[in-house]
Amino acid sequence: MAYAFQIGMRHLRSKKRSTVSVITFIAVTGVALGVAALLAVLSITTGFQQAFRDKVLGVNAHVLVMKYGVDFDEYRDVIARAEAMPEVAGAGPFLIQEMMLAKGDRLAGVLVKGVDPERMPTVLDLPDQIIDGSLRGLRREGAHPPLHPDDVGSSTTEDWNWLDDLAEPRGDAPNDPPSEGSEESEIDVEAALEELRGDPNADLFLPDGGLRPALRRTPVWGDPAQAEPVAPATPAAGPDDDAPLPEVQVASPSEVEALLNGFDPSSLELPSDEWEDDILAEENALAEADAEATENLPGIVVGHALARTLGLGVGDRVRLVSPLSGLDTSMIAPEARTPRSRELRVIAIFEAGFQEYDTRLVYTDLYEAQNFYGQGDAATGVELRLHDLDRSEEVARRLERELGGPFHTLDWAELNRNLFTALEIQKITLGFVIATIIFVAAFNVIATLIMIVLEKKREIAILKAMGATDGTVLGVFMLQGSIIGVIGTLVGLLLGGGVVLYLATVQMDLDPKVYLIDHLPVVVSWVEFAVTAAVAFAICTIATVAPSLWAARMLPVEGLRHE
Repeated sequence: MAYAFQIGMRHLRSKKRSTVSVITFIAVTGVALGVAALLAVLSITTGFQQAFRDKVLGVNAHVLVMKYGVDFDEYRDVIARAEAMPEVAGAGPFLIQEMMLAKGDRLAGVLVKGVDPERMPTVLDLPDQIIDGSLRGLRREGAHPPLHPDDVGSSTTEDWNWLDDLAEPRGDAPNDPPSEGSEESEIDVEAALEELRGDPNADLFLPDGGLRPALRRTPVWGDPAQAEPVAPATPAAGPDDDAPLPEVQVASPSEVEALLNGFDPSSLELPSDEWEDDILAEENALAEADAEATENLPGIVVGHALARTLGLGVGDRVRLVSPLSGLDTSMIAPEARTPRSRELRVIAIFEAGFQEYDTRLVYTDLYEAQNFYGQGDAATGVELRLHDLDRSEEVARRLERELGGPFHTLDWAELNRNLFTALEIQKITLGFVIATIIFVAAFNVIATLIMIVLEKKREIAILKAMGATDGTVLGVFMLQGSIIGVIGTLVGLLLGGGVVLYLATVQMDLDPKVYLIDHLPVVVSWVEFAVTAAVAFAICTIATVAPSLWAARMLPVEGLRHE
């Protein structure tokens, strides 16, 4: 009977050992999976943060200097003062306006950024983002900044300068003052426009077309009664309806048959090919003239997504439309309310890797943007690139104090605070959620140690009876639980590191319309690996305290009661 009892106890102990082994394996697996998942999540969220930061800084500078108002015409002085700072690596002006870009019947809203081609490479990454074409030709030869509207009148654009010419005094020659005795007469613009509306040869909708020469055919100086009228178009001469029609003679069938029988095809003389050569030469001349005209247009750089949407390629002609411009000229000419537009030539296509920029942002020369905007030699702001990105906030605050007045500065983090704050909150939240896997694995460690304590009651009692202290027993069980944590953490580091390296190598594709970037960004940070391992080991170690204390406080008699 006693022998049977001993066999039963041994069987129960073996079952306990197998149960403990299974629970230990589950605890190690749980810690490993938690560590691997946490590493993958941290690497991906850090990758998104770094990818967005690189894309934003590739298009925007580290620090922006702005001015309250629209008359930022002292930007050259600001650039000089900024470049005197040792932290500044480069500085350049910029001008930004929302406009529309059109090619044929395709239209897209764009953000036009005028930059200085000479200073831009020291501030932006645009030269490295070019995938087709080049930046040569962004600034035309002989280009210069426009004058302020107060210096030249109410309009500074080429399209409407001719209206100001109507009020300028003219003499016998185009540039001479009025001669003595000549009678000055002011032209009523409204009356001139009404007169031209009746002329079928005048194009009332193209300021560069027939409207300007038609108006200038009317003399400004002299007697208005002697003004040369604009002759309307003369209709082509046609037959007189009352004149008798000529008599038509119809050949008889016998005459037709005689003509056919006597017809000799070899007697025909084919026309020469000179007319084909003339047409071909004329077409080539027109093509060369069109190519030369396109080559002389101002340059524009567009994103590859925008180019795909509008069907653009390097060398294509596009039209830039400012729907809000021209409204200030409504007091001079009501017809000037139509949107102002200008033709440009696509000289390059860039790819910033950020969907928001590749679909909306275009670059052009600062002088062209200033001339088109009509505010003279002014800029939206000055952008700076620093040697050390981490000092952007410090440099921005110091420069703002030095400039004073209406100037204010923004660093890259403040400019995109909403985006990066959302990414940081997302990283912390996901990290906490994934870390719960490690907490669940820690409960498995607690369960494993409790099972070990129940199995080792007799051994604990014997050790206590032999003089072992509570601290010794506590250290033994904490060491055993820590070994579980160490093994699980190491396995998790190997598993998570493999997953992260695989994702970084494969670069999974993403929908840029949803995620703003075209591939999954992954950053392998050894600091995050070390922090994750330390946190996992700490959680597993803390989980061993409760069962280890229970084993250390156990009395010898409790362990030997059932033996």
